[in-house]
Amino acid sequence: MVKLINFLREGYKNENVTQAFGLLVSTIVGLVLGFATNSLLTRILGKELYGDYALLFNIYSFCQIIFNFGIFYTISRLVAISNDKDKIRGYYLVGFFFVIILFILMAVSVTVYAFFSENMNKSSFFKVLLISIPLSWIYLLTTLNENYLPGDNKINLLSWSRLLPKIFLAGILIIIFFYFKNVSLVTIVLLNYLTFIIAYLYVFVKIKPTFKQFKRRLSEILVGNKQFGFDIYFGALIASGSGSLSGILISHFGVNNIEVGYYTLATLLASPLSMIPNIIATTQFKNFAQSQFIPRKLIFMTFGLSIFLMLFIIFTSNLIVSVFFGKEYLESVVMLQYLSIGFVLYGIGDFFNRFLLAKGKGKELRNASFLVGFTLLIANIIFIYLYRGAGAAVARILSGLMYALVILYYYRKEIKGL
Repeated sequence: MVKLINFLREGYKNENVTQAFGLLVSTIVGLVLGFATNSLLTRILGKELYGDYALLFNIYSFCQIIFNFGIFYTISRLVAISNDKDKIRGYYLVGFFFVIILFILMAVSVTVYAFFSENMNKSSFFKVLLISIPLSWIYLLTTLNENYLPGDNKINLLSWSRLLPKIFLAGILIIIFFYFKNVSLVTIVLLNYLTFIIAYLYVFVKIKPTFKQFKRRLSEILVGNKQFGFDIYFGALIASGSGSLSGILISHFGVNNIEVGYYTLATLLASPLSMIPNIIATTQFKNFAQSQFIPRKLIFMTFGLSIFLMLFIIFTSNLIVSVFFGKEYLESVVMLQYLSIGFVLYGIGDFFNRFLLAKGKGKELRNASFLVGFTLLIANIIFIYLYRGAGAAVARILSGLMYALVILYYYRKEIKGL
């Protein structure tokens, strides 16, 4: 702990440390707002509709992973290794172009899913899903921003892009909770989209994308995607895709979507544990591209903070759920405790993953993602079938352990130059 405090004292004037602290603060504020908005949503919608809302979120989270094809990973690296401001701004406009193209593919696929999935028979959100499709491009734009902004070292803008939608939504839900009754799920979904649109308009204006040499930037992205971006995507499709399937599988094997809501709440509370190492690595991403290894002090700070917060959540999980969501949601506590362990393991893996990504180690990350993804997929099918939501949490621990070990192996191999 003394070393951690000394490290923070030494680095408070360092821009990277300052950015990391700012992004961490915004994440904590976002977490608090997430508690508040989901607490309000559970009361406004009720268990059944909140479960439908959670399933909708899981579907589009899965789509974010599928409809990527490595393009956004490629943009992230190209931006990180470039010092040409016009070129960097040009990459964003090309990325926006890909958002439009990929959205068309996603919209068609989700429409087909809506008409043929058995999940539609278990709930009343068939209409909600169809209505949500025209504005669902916002999920792909989120993926673009989450990859582009760290590459350009726009950490403050990244913080606001994450925080503004939550601030807007929290304000809207407070008004609804106190002044309106019987608000439909469709209304909530559309208002949620609106908050992202407003925030991302701000991001777009701040970036000031340019059309200069559009075709050249497009060509560079396509070449880079062939060289390393698609390898990363193909691996992430297995690893992250398997994780995003959890909520959908819980709905598939369950009687209704209520337990999807429980699992989503537990994930909401536990997932910040994986964000913390990612935030620290994100602020170092440009430095990682030119470094031979990660400083030990940085590793120590990341691990110490993650483990401390994990233990805090585990020991206060009953209190947290009761205060923010009510005693009727205490069934999610076991999932929360298991997921806390799983997400810390994923966070550790993500931390070293960002270093390897900055080094362009697409094939290594692809191989790791394959192994982790298949582990999670098999564990999900087995344990969700047996234990529903709790089974999904156990599967997350097993795959998280695999992820951390495999990424650490590739990191050690990289720094030793083997």
